Amino acid sequence: MHRDFSKDAAEILAEKLRAGLIDRRGFLTALGAMGLAVVLRPGMAQAAEGEVVLCNWGGAAVDAFQQAFGAPFTAQTGMKLVIDGAGPSTGAIRAMVDSGNVIWDVTDGGLIDGMTLGAAGFAEPIDYAIVDKTKVRDGLAQEFGVGNYTFATVIAYQASKFPTAPLSAVDFFDFDKFPGKRTMCKWVQGQLELALLADGVAVADLYPLDVDRAFKKLEPYLKDIIFWEGGAGSQQLFRDGEVAMGFIWHTRAKLLRDENPDFTWTWTNNMLSTSAWSVPKGNPAGKKVFDFINSALDPEGQLTLLRLMGNGPTNPKALALMTDADKAIDPTAPGNTEGQVTISQDYYAANEAELQNQYLDFIAA
Repeated sequence: MHRDFSKDAAEILAEKLRAGLIDRRGFLTALGAMGLAVVLRPGMAQAAEGEVVLCNWGGAAVDAFQQAFGAPFTAQTGMKLVIDGAGPSTGAIRAMVDSGNVIWDVTDGGLIDGMTLGAAGFAEPIDYAIVDKTKVRDGLAQEFGVGNYTFATVIAYQASKFPTAPLSAVDFFDFDKFPGKRTMCKWVQGQLELALLADGVAVADLYPLDVDRAFKKLEPYLKDIIFWEGGAGSQQLFRDGEVAMGFIWHTRAKLLRDENPDFTWTWTNNMLSTSAWSVPKGNPAGKKVFDFINSALDPEGQLTLLRLMGNGPTNPKALALMTDADKAIDPTAPGNTEGQVTISQDYYAANEAELQNQYLDFIAA
């Protein structure tokens, strides 16, 4: 889920740049003058003295990460941040470590990825003698990963189609009161949780998931649900009038509302996910990577990323720096957390591969 969201966030930023909503030329020129705007093709990032190599999911997110994290890090330390947009898949990291040819110092992966890689010996423990764990909310400073941003899956809808607004998971599955097709995601994280909430399970009792109960709740509605695979597809379903309501990433819901105020969303029962900085075992920059991670947890850089890409800060001090407009798109801001489900990292680290296959088989039946 994190991989697909990160790719989608980069796609959104690219759309903003093309539309002239972000001054790409201006900040790229400035970054280039400082030697920061470096984009490497997959497999070509090579660590050098005085630099840290970060791997994220590419596209316009390379520029956004440079503006949010690279420029402040260089200003603080004199070290350069080099970004490889190849995509830090767990398979690629395992292959690098196994071969002894590790070229990345830090990766933008999910907390779940950090847990699974660390447990298998493919990630370095985060050095909390250097990284200040008080810069992130409780639970986000883990052994092999530290939270760098958040994103949410929310109930979005077209307001004019309903006399009253849908406000919960229960409403999402009330096709009598709220007629029209729905859209949900093909990737399982958060989807079964929504069904269980609608079936009366309390937020505190969701994990471990009662998969059979969730499938039983979903089954009668499968004919009325279109399953999306990428964020752009979920947005297009609303634009084309194919669905009246959907469970989509909050960044896409915001774009829909920016285009047409008739599209909006409720934060109630949103599913909160967290990305993380992790360090491949044997990274070339050694302990210097933790100076970067510590810098990238500063609230100012995280706020820059929120404004560029819609990704929520993990540093609680960012809240005091936010405008009302910032708070309106931050999944963890006050007023946006009613009935919120924090996706269980422990549960999915242990169960996601098998559960994803079960879910795909179920929705295809």
